[in-house]
Amino acid sequence: MEKPLMDSDLPSTLFVMFYSFIVSMFLQWPLQETLAQRLEKMTWKNRVVILYSDNATSTEYRLQKEWFAGMHASFAERDLVIIECIGSQLSAEDMLHLKNQFSIHPTRFGFRLIGKDGGVKLSSEKAIKPEQLFGLIDAMPMRRAEKKN
Repeated sequence: MEKPLMDSDLPSTLFVMFYSFIVSMFLQWPLQETLAQRLEKMTWKNRVVILYSDNATSTEYRLQKEWFAGMHASFAERDLVIIECIGSQLSAEDMLHLKNQFSIHPTRFGFRLIGKDGGVKLSSEKAIKPEQLFGLIDAMPMRRAEKKN
């Protein structure tokens, strides 16, 4: 049989409830990096393709994903990271960063190749064939130097 809650137990019970609430809120707090932070960490380490679509069902987005399927070894060889950005899943901060930094329109497909130096090397509102992307990357001076080493 449980002991009834007494008035003297109320402060400690409230404290435990409050503490539990605070801990649970902290554990649910988004610790995810912003897009700008992720990109900053990749500067001078990776080339980045940003794929943006307002939804995951857009024709260009699905086509791009289809063309990139199975290309993991080619991406790794070129230090290439793909970041997929779906408008409805982005924070306001990330959406603003895409708009201001990369001129990505919120209702159109966007493809941006970001070089290791952080600069935009290719910008398109159409899907890009892997051969075109790899040809561009392989012609870059930094990539040619990497291939020699």
